[in-house]
Amino acid sequence: MVIAESPLKDVWRRLVWGPFRQAAEAAPPTWEARVVRAMGRAAAQAMPSKLGQVRTNMQRGLGPRADLETLARQTFATHFGNQYIGFLFGKCDARTWPRYLEIQGLHHLEQARAQGRGVVLMHPHMGPAQLPLHVLGVRGYPMHQVGGGQVTEVQFSKTGQWAVQTRASLEQRIQATLHDGGRFLRPILRALENNEIIMSACDGTGGGTELGRRLVRPVLGQPVGVPVGPIWMALQAKAPLLTVRCVRHRRPSGPSGERQDGGEGQALFLAEIGPPVEFERGQGKAAAFESGADAIAAYLSQSLSAWPGDWHFWDYFEPGRLIEGER
Repeated sequence: MVIAESPLKDVWRRLVWGPFRQAAEAAPPTWEARVVRAMGRAAAQAMPSKLGQVRTNMQRGLGPRADLETLARQTFATHFGNQYIGFLFGKCDARTWPRYLEIQGLHHLEQARAQGRGVVLMHPHMGPAQLPLHVLGVRGYPMHQVGGGQVTEVQFSKTGQWAVQTRASLEQRIQATLHDGGRFLRPILRALENNEIIMSACDGTGGGTELGRRLVRPVLGQPVGVPVGPIWMALQAKAPLLTVRCVRHRRPSGPSGERQDGGEGQALFLAEIGPPVEFERGQGKAAAFESGADAIAAYLSQSLSAWPGDWHFWDYFEPGRLIEGER
């Protein structure tokens, strides 16, 4: 989600990345994650135009559901939780990580690594997207992330640049090695040769220029350019390709019918690691990309249908942005 630049946003940045960050980092574990999600829900109330845009785009992909308003508000909480994830990296450690994240499907990762060729772990931008990366690193897995670098279409103010730099400095506490996907990729292939794990996104970059080759496939019935970078890495290294998505951990529905955030004794978020993704490996790169793009689009459609309030990019799910159309 991208929120327009303004003087008011700069005031907000000074408060949040300054005194609030200091308080959040000093607070008990998970407090900061819960509070920033609450701040996101309040922001949805304060930005009816942006909320309406998200709701309209959700209807484009999900149809006229009765819960679109609730889901649109959830995306604001998701955005804030991801935007300020850096506050927790210094607190989510070997002792506290189970309070942040439950991991399901870890056996898929173990079985893939047993082949000795590394693992490509592709993910949509859902929930606090870097939390599984960090927690797996905390647990001793050799983790790497391929990101989109600093390419963005947003022209930041000086305060905005300061906030970006502050966030980047906090990101250095992630228990993983970070790589810019727009640069030389040999170190990534070398990591796979060493049986290490590469995480890379399988959807958009949000607010910036899309990096790498993309093939148009239907996602929720709309033509979307999906990246084939994860397919290329798995093909080049002969490595297994797995999926992971990070979403809110829900309790059963309450009286209102809405499932609530994780409660006492339950991790706040849930990571689901899937089995190996099958794609054509024996007929050349073009065939691999074509079949891999089909698999990615199917996974994205299933993920966004099941957990729509946890995806970051509904404000970009429109023609000329994520959806192919006139730009």
